[in-house]
Amino acid sequence: MSGDETAVAEGPPAASPGGGAAAPGRPGPGGRPHARLPVAVAALFAALYCVHSLMRHALLRSTGYDLGIFEQAVRGYAEFRAPIVPLKEPGFHLLGDHFHPWLAALGPLYRLWPDARLLLVVQAVLIAVSVVPVGRLAIDRLGVRSGVAVMVAYGLSFGLQGAVAFDFHEIALAVPLLAFAMVALAEERWRAAALWTLPVLLVKEDMGLVVAAVGVYLLLRRRWRLGAAMLGGGFAAIAVIVLVLIPLWNPKGYAYFGSVSGGGMVHGSPGAGGDLLGTLLGFPASLVEHPQKLWLLWMLGVVTAFAALRSPITLIALPVVGYRLVSTISLHWSTERVHYNAILMPILFVALVDAVVRMRGGARRPVRTYARFAVPAALAVSLVSLPGTEFGKMFSPSFWTTTPHVTAARQVLAMVPDDARVAASNFLAPQLTGRAEVVLFPNVTRAPVDWVVVDTRRPSVVPVPPAEIPAAIAALPGQGFRLVADRDGVQLWHRPGR
Repeated sequence: MSGDETAVAEGPPAASPGGGAAAPGRPGPGGRPHARLPVAVAALFAALYCVHSLMRHALLRSTGYDLGIFEQAVRGYAEFRAPIVPLKEPGFHLLGDHFHPWLAALGPLYRLWPDARLLLVVQAVLIAVSVVPVGRLAIDRLGVRSGVAVMVAYGLSFGLQGAVAFDFHEIALAVPLLAFAMVALAEERWRAAALWTLPVLLVKEDMGLVVAAVGVYLLLRRRWRLGAAMLGGGFAAIAVIVLVLIPLWNPKGYAYFGSVSGGGMVHGSPGAGGDLLGTLLGFPASLVEHPQKLWLLWMLGVVTAFAALRSPITLIALPVVGYRLVSTISLHWSTERVHYNAILMPILFVALVDAVVRMRGGARRPVRTYARFAVPAALAVSLVSLPGTEFGKMFSPSFWTTTPHVTAARQVLAMVPDDARVAASNFLAPQLTGRAEVVLFPNVTRAPVDWVVVDTRRPSVVPVPPAEIPAAIAALPGQGFRLVADRDGVQLWHRPGR
């Protein structure tokens, strides 16, 4: 590494837009007069996220996996019960699947508005809140125009779009926490960074990787005691959660060991067993066999015009990315409508801001030139790619159109009585989970149900391949069900006397 590169890697004190040094954590000249600007931008994104999510749900594009699952869990908390999720299987305790006790905090809100749409609105607001710390840091360090550009690029980033477009996920609770944590790291507020990071352990069991990574970063910054505590605490938390806590609610133990040991996925569920060593040794070949992994790496780089790679904060993303790349679950490599990339966005965009500040003080002209164009390039990436993204679909009339099929489905769903025991298709289930006990069709033999509502025109791969659906429907008369309604392929069956 040359002397110039070393200077860039170590980084100068945070520079103000005018070129003078600014103490870490204090706003530069562009910050204080525009303190409310990030809040305004966040509010706009919250509105965008809400409209997108609520429209998808209204037009029956949300699914039982996963919106219905999380509504059943939150409904349990709201009613002071365990988070039992019949959509997974009868009597299934959701804490035996993933460790996300933070979901209980949504219980009081659900009592005020017992509807799946509450979860979508909460997710939209949580993700939008993360714009505020990222935006404030960007304005303080880079100036108003660059700060706004960072906020827009961040709010439209593929990782956040994927989370908004894929129902609800507990990971939404981690996004604002990590945004505040990364900003604290960039401002060298070490204790604040740790305090913002630690609560993510209650979001999901694999968040211990992020906590440990923050610990490594703190060690690199010579914060020995705090760094060691975070590093050890992150891995200790994973071990306790996976080996002790989750088995308390799931006698079968943690179901996702197979995801990094060749177990793969079976109809959307993790397979059993596998060869961890073989998976690791075969990883280089898997990059060729599964080009989606290379595409994921490309997208994670290009989203900040590769500038984030100039900041050591990016190191915090490595454990999460590494875990996903060795995973045998194909959704972990996706850059489309999945939630897995959301937690990486605050890390990468805070790293972008940090990198630009560092590069502005670089000794070499190409580095300083790169610093000038990094933020506009990141914004250009978000805007140019917008037509092919989930939000880009909002420019098409079809995104907003209520089709005759949707109208027919709503009419059939209205015939299902409240508090009924129902087996429903994946796309119909989240329309009922707030007022009925719902399992997925065709799992009617796993739980006693009185009603079956199935969309024969929109089969889902969950819980079984679409090819198995016709046989399951044909078996309903033999199980005592009779057809009550059939409108545009949406069928309602009822078992008399139940």
